[in-house]
Amino acid sequence: MCPVVLLALLLSLLLLLLEVVAALSVAFNPARVDKLKQGSFARVSFSAPPLEPRFFSVASDNPYVASVADLNFTETGSFVNGTFTVKANFLGHAKVRVVANGTESNEFLPVSVVRKQSKLSLIFTISVAVLVSLNYINMGCALDMEVVKDVLRRPIGPVVGFFSQYLAMPLVAYGMAQWLFEEAYLQLGLFTFGCSPGGGASNMWTVLLGGNLNLSIAMTFISTIASLGTMPLWLFTLGRSLFHEASLRIPFRNIFTTLISMTLPLGVGLALQRWRPKVADVCKRLLAPVSVAMIVYIVVFGTYANLYMFKLMSWQVLVAAAANVWVGFAVGALATRCAGLPWVDVLAVSIE
Repeated sequence: MCPVVLLALLLSLLLLLLEVVAALSVAFNPARVDKLKQGSFARVSFSAPPLEPRFFSVASDNPYVASVADLNFTETGSFVNGTFTVKANFLGHAKVRVVANGTESNEFLPVSVVRKQSKLSLIFTISVAVLVSLNYINMGCALDMEVVKDVLRRPIGPVVGFFSQYLAMPLVAYGMAQWLFEEAYLQLGLFTFGCSPGGGASNMWTVLLGGNLNLSIAMTFISTIASLGTMPLWLFTLGRSLFHEASLRIPFRNIFTTLISMTLPLGVGLALQRWRPKVADVCKRLLAPVSVAMIVYIVVFGTYANLYMFKLMSWQVLVAAAANVWVGFAVGALATRCAGLPWVDVLAVSIE
């Protein structure tokens, strides 16, 4: 081959590589847009090597979540400096990239969009918190402290429930997350769900299904306190493998709020047992019907207040949620039966 032709080919290849590298080398400022509220805008600047304006654009890989508009840029020396606007359209994640000559930049701008809390959603959250706390008064009236003391003296149920909830379920959730989801944020969400303690709804379901309320209350209290240590342990160890760049924050305030909203009403119920037994008897009889009404209220009003969630559902999300719950029931029930506990305790542990 003629040396001149070979040199021309090498030079062309070098220029092509330089063009590709230049097209893929982009710096964004800020480097990421986190928690942009739905309907809001964020202005982002960027710099890149000189690019042909006719083939130069910025695009989002998920315009349904976040779109890009108002692109402005100027070429100054050896760099192109510009700005564009990111609009938050819907809850979720998106990646914004520079596209030059049909080639996407290697670097991308991560964008996460959060939902503005509506008045309806706020009313729902506050009303549920108040109603659950009030129903804990009824539960306090139904508690038998002697039985609770026996449970704590021979804590077979709480121990079985603890290991089922904080050893088995995080591993189950982790496995399902890896199997069902490719997106890291969905994997982390399911794993966090598997590491979380049970809430007040578990106590209401225990009442309605005829389980051991005393054991259920004791387990809810113990598991909520234990979550102060177990959630950070799981999230900052195994959870890191799911989302290396995440800024993980444990909801300590929510956990303490749950403890307070549980213990104070229970204390009121126990006080009614001692000093107002007739009132306590009425509250005890109201426990089951009030629990039914609350569950209906939570399902109906909660669905209406959070209709947007249906847009986020996929078959993977539905399978993950259902499987995680039913596997939790099965693990708790199997472990409790193996421990030789009665059926009422099996119900309480598996629901919790």
